[in-house]
Amino acid sequence: MPAKSFFDKISSGDFGLAKTYWMYWVLVLLMAVNITMIIMPTTTMLVIVALAHVAYLIPVVIGLWRAINQCEGEKILAVLAMSSVVLGIIGIVLMFVMLNMLINASARC
Repeated sequence: MPAKSFFDKISSGDFGLAKTYWMYWVLVLLMAVNITMIIMPTTTMLVIVALAHVAYLIPVVIGLWRAINQCEGEKILAVLAMSSVVLGIIGIVLMFVMLNMLINASARC
């Protein structure tokens, strides 16, 4: 049986709740991508980074949800992680709404 790829491991929750949440959700997804989006000089680059953000987001959210369901420790940590994921997804949706507004505004100029 071939070894699982990174995205297979993360989407199946193999890394566990703590590592998936802190490393792959907080550090990579929320901090690095958001910082990158802040310093992007053009609308085109913002759209490219946003699409990469979503491509990374999908397996991380699936894996985080699966890791939450496999969690045998404190249930409050699982509830807090779920809340963070839901708020993060709302933030992503709002980001795309704002990107759409930015694209429409730049098209008028």
